[in-house]
Amino acid sequence: MDTFVGRGDELAVLSGIRARAAEGRRQVVVLAGEAGVGKTWLGERAADEAEREGFEVVWGRCWPHGGAPALWPWPAILPALTGPEGAQLLASDTGGEIVGSERFARFAAVADLLLTTRRGKPTMIVIDDLHYADTSTLLLTRFLVQTLDRLPLVLVLATRPDSSPDSLIAELQRDATTVVLRPFGLADTTALLTAHGMQDVSDTAALVLLRVTGGSPLYLTQAVGLGWTGSGDVTAGHAIAAALGRLAPGTRRILAFAALLGVDGTTTEVGALVGEPPEVVVEALTVASGTGLVDLTDTGWRFHDLVREAALGLLDHTEQLNAHAGAAAMLPGPPERVAHHALAAAPRSAADTDIAIAACRTAAVSLQRGYAYEQAAELLDRAVALASRMGASAELLIERADAVLACGRLIDARAGFEVAAEAASRVGEPVLLARAVLGLGGVWVHEHRNATVRQRVLAQQRAALRALPPEEESLRCRLKVRLAAEAVYEGAPEQAVLDALEETRQVGDDWALADALSLAHHALLAPEHAHARMALAQEQIEAASAAGDAILSLFGLLWLTADRYLVGDPLAERSLNELRQRSAALGVASIGYIVAAMDVMRLIRAGRLAAAEEAAGPCLQLGIKVGDADATGYYGAQLMAIRWLQGRDAELAELVAATMASASLAVPEYGFRASAVMLLARGGRPAEARAALAPLLEIGLAQLPRSSTWLAAMVALVDAGVLLDDAELVKQAADLIRPFASLPVMPSLAVSCIGAASRALGVAAMMDGDLDAAVSYLEQGVLDNVRIGHRPAVALSRAQLAEALIARGHTGDLPAARSLLTEAANEARAMDMPERAEAWLALAGPPDIPAVLRRTPTGWAIVMGEAVTALPDLVGIRYLSVLLEHAWQDVPALDLAAAGVVDARHELIDESAVDAYRRRLRTIDAEIDVADSDMDLARAERLRLEREALTSELAGAVGLGGRIRGFPDSPERARTAVRKALKRALDVIAEADPVLGDELRGSISTGLVCRCAPGRQWRVER
Repeated sequence: MDTFVGRGDELAVLSGIRARAAEGRRQVVVLAGEAGVGKTWLGERAADEAEREGFEVVWGRCWPHGGAPALWPWPAILPALTGPEGAQLLASDTGGEIVGSERFARFAAVADLLLTTRRGKPTMIVIDDLHYADTSTLLLTRFLVQTLDRLPLVLVLATRPDSSPDSLIAELQRDATTVVLRPFGLADTTALLTAHGMQDVSDTAALVLLRVTGGSPLYLTQAVGLGWTGSGDVTAGHAIAAALGRLAPGTRRILAFAALLGVDGTTTEVGALVGEPPEVVVEALTVASGTGLVDLTDTGWRFHDLVREAALGLLDHTEQLNAHAGAAAMLPGPPERVAHHALAAAPRSAADTDIAIAACRTAAVSLQRGYAYEQAAELLDRAVALASRMGASAELLIERADAVLACGRLIDARAGFEVAAEAASRVGEPVLLARAVLGLGGVWVHEHRNATVRQRVLAQQRAALRALPPEEESLRCRLKVRLAAEAVYEGAPEQAVLDALEETRQVGDDWALADALSLAHHALLAPEHAHARMALAQEQIEAASAAGDAILSLFGLLWLTADRYLVGDPLAERSLNELRQRSAALGVASIGYIVAAMDVMRLIRAGRLAAAEEAAGPCLQLGIKVGDADATGYYGAQLMAIRWLQGRDAELAELVAATMASASLAVPEYGFRASAVMLLARGGRPAEARAALAPLLEIGLAQLPRSSTWLAAMVALVDAGVLLDDAELVKQAADLIRPFASLPVMPSLAVSCIGAASRALGVAAMMDGDLDAAVSYLEQGVLDNVRIGHRPAVALSRAQLAEALIARGHTGDLPAARSLLTEAANEARAMDMPERAEAWLALAGPPDIPAVLRRTPTGWAIVMGEAVTALPDLVGIRYLSVLLEHAWQDVPALDLAAAGVVDARHELIDESAVDAYRRRLRTIDAEIDVADSDMDLARAERLRLEREALTSELAGAVGLGGRIRGFPDSPERARTAVRKALKRALDVIAEADPVLGDELRGSISTGLVCRCAPGRQWRVER
């Protein structure tokens, strides 16, 4: 969006934005600038103008000093716009009862309420100090920006500059109009002083003031407004201190306690802390307001940051600790506000530390109910830090790790569960140990890739299972499913997973069932379970929703989305859109990464290969950041798919060889080995390819464990077998693929795709010499790839179908093959696949078969081998026959027209030709009627095209009264007539054989002199 740098026209910019919003199009404005530069002032002026124009304006301010309710300031903004109903939606103790137990539902309800109540009502929402907002607040703001695009709404966001391009504020700014406010210069400062009646201030004094305030209009105004007279101490801080010093001691004390209570304190609460009645507090704040130290609002009071800091400084350290402790004991809530004051009082004593830890745990539960997962994790981090002095309990450590995991921070969560497991082991708590080691396993199967660490974790999980008391049925079932799922990765049968899952169902614990279903799903990613998995995903969503676990519900939606892609279900796109919305609302980084990986896959399938490669890099970095163990593997799969589709996969052979040689690759990594075999063979390294293949053959392809990479591995081995001329390898792999021929070849969670498996079966049939089967499989491959929307794979399947047709050589196969190759090459050019395009055009290029242009009783025919293409008797084809007879020679257009094509009177066509054209037109009309009645649409279309061509020839040759036109003797007019006639003829040829049409177009040049330079041998028979 646009960016405007402050130069005096900011209000005009905002006026134009409001005009667009009034038309019903939501507008977002970011006011960016350093502290005190005038963002709030500009927002206030814009709000005043908006109210005069009929907008309802609501303000909200983010609070930097802790204790603000979750999602602040939206809980204050929403009721102001929507009434009591809005007040309930974001309350942690009632929101879930109203709209359901997950953050997306709550966000969606907020959006729906605003859409319902604000439709047709021009509205401006101003959120000040957005840089202080917590993550959940930013997530809600982003969600509303994305969903309220049809409201007459202006959302003004005032924030300090954000240097992180990946932050949520930066994301909001990308789709907003940004107004950048600049600090004051010397001239501005002098003008400000003059406006305040200080006419004789020197440039030196103004420059000093400018430097100490950083050019901040706010600090400049405060310094002058609070008493600076042009000499002495000049900072705003000095001026504020002086203003505070002029207040009565009692007023100063009240102001200090008001500053300590913060954003949502009340006069009653301040009075309770100070020991004064509320009316005394109101009087003191009114006095402070008169001096400019505090702003009174409809709901309370507001300090500028510098004033608040100075007011707090009136209390010594002990007084502040005592005040915070008193606030923690006195305040009714919300729990996060109590936790803020308890944390501030914690250094006072061990008892206060215990109170703070307990307050943080209580507040974290409340925040998680309100889906402010990030704030909950932060509070529990602080609680653990306090408890670490005496040793944090295993239960607290588990709570903290669970909260971190809910944010999708996999690496941090694993580290947290590791510490929790050690603590539980030390105190001999089997239940806590089971919870910790379950968390340590991660959200996926096989998260620990280091063999030593993996075996240690598995041993811990087995020991925890043995130690659990019998009554802990849910934990026992979860551990059984986890261990069975991990065993599947190492080659164990899936039945143990299904048995443990069924046992979990019998327990009747929805949360345990949802968790078990997610693990079982991961263990059942082999293609034979493709359709059954969708029922498991639906069951997981239902169980997680019943348990009130938004994260497990989201994982269920992730599995459902992947399942739909893995079977080529068109509903996959719809599922992905819902997954994208929900994961964005919840802010779960681990699932956001998978969504980004799926988007790379979609770019690949759309044929946007350059864009896919560009997106794959940032996607990898996101995966590494969240700690996904498969991030590097997913990137490799995406890069290999792109290179393979481009025909450039041999470029990766060196990298693969280095990887294979760097360490002994475990045999279970057969998916990588199969791809390595193919890439090494493609790179001309057959010996290394066979060495990489050997461990797989030793196990036997049929005995390899089935997993998410199995189908991709078998397809890679088919292509490798062709390159290695290993018919037995191709046959074995093809036999294993055959039951899954219609499925897309997509490893893991649909993060990459190389097209439908049916294409590989066509390649295998060609290798076997069964060309009819090859044609059938490859025709199906084209259809399957069209169905799943894989544009590069469609082109590849068409080209390989053409190869099969050429090899088979039936009547009509050659023209069809050349048409397919040309179509595939044209597509490849548009998809950043130039190597493929060149190879396919070369295959479609002039073969050694000579061509004959033969005169027939009804027109002309082109004969190439057994292929015969019938053509009408067009003037342009007569010209073409002359050019072919004089191939590689220059023929003047005037001579071409006269050389046997027209008679001595220079008529374009003679009387007999005109009669023949007219007879043929009557015959065509009758044949069209028959074709229409027989529903032979293709034949009817060909006849209509021929009629159109003949009619065009007659129109050009016959004048008024049906008399034949004479040919113009002007060379220029002859050039024009010959060019048009040749074009019509070549169009007709291209309709019958696109490849031949393109070939002839490329060989003919027209002008005053014409020339044909054919790429094959031609003979003309009249």
